[in-house]
Amino acid sequence: MSTRTAPVVSFNISSPESWNIYDRPGISIPSSCQGEASTRPPVGFPALIQSPMVWFGKEFKPYILELGPTETTEVEQALKHFLGLGLDGSEVNDENFPLPALGSRLRDCAVNIHHGNGLCIVRGLIPQAYSAEDSTIIFLGIASYIGSQRGVQTSKGAMLNDQAHVYESPSWKVPREKRHGIHTNNSLPFHNDMGCEILALNIRNCAAQGGGMYVASAAAIYNALMKDNPWALHELAKHNWPVRVSRPGTSPFVLAPLLGFQSGNLVVSADPARIGPHPALTNRRVPDLLPAQKVALALLQQMAVVHQVQLPIRQGDMLFINDWGVLHGRDSYQDDELATRHLVRLWLRNPELGWKIPESMKTPWEASFGAQAKRQVDKQYPVTPMPEYMEPKFTNGSAAFIVEESDEDDEER
Repeated sequence: MSTRTAPVVSFNISSPESWNIYDRPGISIPSSCQGEASTRPPVGFPALIQSPMVWFGKEFKPYILELGPTETTEVEQALKHFLGLGLDGSEVNDENFPLPALGSRLRDCAVNIHHGNGLCIVRGLIPQAYSAEDSTIIFLGIASYIGSQRGVQTSKGAMLNDQAHVYESPSWKVPREKRHGIHTNNSLPFHNDMGCEILALNIRNCAAQGGGMYVASAAAIYNALMKDNPWALHELAKHNWPVRVSRPGTSPFVLAPLLGFQSGNLVVSADPARIGPHPALTNRRVPDLLPAQKVALALLQQMAVVHQVQLPIRQGDMLFINDWGVLHGRDSYQDDELATRHLVRLWLRNPELGWKIPESMKTPWEASFGAQAKRQVDKQYPVTPMPEYMEPKFTNGSAAFIVEESDEDDEER
């Protein structure tokens, strides 16, 4: 497992310079955070987390499910069976995509995601062997055994949309500085896809150079901060972080903690690009972060880099991450004529194994899996990226939850 230097971290992906004064060793503790109370864990939190979710460095071994010829044949038979039913691709589930032998192993992956180290890689399929349509159906079919519910990825109700293609096209005319971070070749800071339970990524292709994917155990970060900077945990657990949301006709933000402890699980929901005001909001209805919050968030990023592990992903892999317990980030990369980095993303939930979520952290989750999300009728599943890039007015973070034009209040811009 290789290491890297800390990526350029920003509160908004489009303005990394805002982090420069915090992204350095020897961060000073704000005087308001010093005191005997801040040396103990936050109320309801443990002094030390001991679980399979605590890992770092060379000791970490991702759960890799290698598909041999027998499993590959079973997948292709399931694909043939589904296509023979004449159903729409959005209707794929574990019943109409039958995997009688492989299915039990995939459910073991789901258990590891929720009660083990939080990750699973399914390996062995060759993307070039399938059309884009068939590749998408296979991804949906395998993913349905790990999380049967799919989360909405835009406020219009798309389940797998243009924004779910983590990709950069050389033909796009919109300059990089006006695109979302996942549609550039820039590095991305450690974050969660806020509102997602299981982050699923199908690696259709890797970059010619760079693009390494990194993960960090939130529980390991917690233990490190508890040892050296417990005050930061108190700040992260406070119910006063301005988190931007997409809810037409209401406030553009909610106040919520970034850290919770529920039913024995450390729950983290933190995206530096979704917290505090966005550059496109000129009237400042979303409040700035407090000085102590900025330092606590910087420490969270620094500890993620200290505890990071680079994932050994390959073309064709399907990666499943416990998005409540594991932070992820990436290096910058370069494509060429032979290799263009392309990942396809799903947001999943396993209703049997899913973690209980603190009520104070549920707002982003409700947008993806709540009652309004379930009422969405027009479910979109484009199998290829957008041919032309449409410049977004602004997005709600690294996960690219788009605020569509019709949803925006002109007074908020």
